[in-house]
Amino acid sequence: MTETIRLIEAWLMPPGGVLLVLMLALLVASRRRRFATTLIWAATSALYLFSTPWMMFKLAEQLETISPLQEMPVLERGQLAAIVVLGGGRYTAAPEFGRDVVGTSTLARLRYGAYLHRQTALPILVTGGTPLNEAAPESQLMADSLRDDFAIADVWQENKSINTWEHARFVPPVLRQKGVSTVVLVTHASHLPRALRVFQSSPEMEGMTIIPAPTAFTTKGKMDHGFGMWRPSAGALSKNVTFLHEWGGMLWYQIRYSADT
Repeated sequence: MTETIRLIEAWLMPPGGVLLVLMLALLVASRRRRFATTLIWAATSALYLFSTPWMMFKLAEQLETISPLQEMPVLERGQLAAIVVLGGGRYTAAPEFGRDVVGTSTLARLRYGAYLHRQTALPILVTGGTPLNEAAPESQLMADSLRDDFAIADVWQENKSINTWEHARFVPPVLRQKGVSTVVLVTHASHLPRALRVFQSSPEMEGMTIIPAPTAFTTKGKMDHGFGMWRPSAGALSKNVTFLHEWGGMLWYQIRYSADT
């Protein structure tokens, strides 16, 4: 099921969706030239816009709406908290390591989780399973990274969930067993609105407090002004596809899981 969803998404999002429109234009060009020309202009215009920093920052403004965590709220007496870092993908069969390791998105989340751990001494829980039936769950790769890259050895794991919705279902029971009632939720700033929504609506989270802790914000570089905002780049396209994935994820969760929330 996960593979099917990813394949469908790949052909709906840029550049796959743009390629489909261009192929359709080629198919009808001999019979409906004006229509084909319209499709070509629409596809190339969309590809250009989604390759610009201008579009990237416009979408970021809509998604990255939760402010950075400035300071940890004071916990009530007897209230236990934990830092929960959501998985964000793996680097499969990394040749330089000889095994799967965490991907760049996951590593960014782990880095911030480790930072918060050093600031607060709170325990860390990492979450992620095997969406494509990999040998090791993502949570294990994350725990390995915290141990090897950040010198944090004592890490709790939830190793069954394969998406954000399942994170919100499978994490709370693990935390309750540890006596934890407050969750410091770490993920990308663009992913946090969707993650926060499903955690807040999860029946398993009843009675628990969530402290949002976004990381990896979209920030402007030296060239991201004036005409530089309109230069096409592969980096901007990749970021915009990620943002579209978040919008699609919100819609899909509303359709797929609304009856369960």
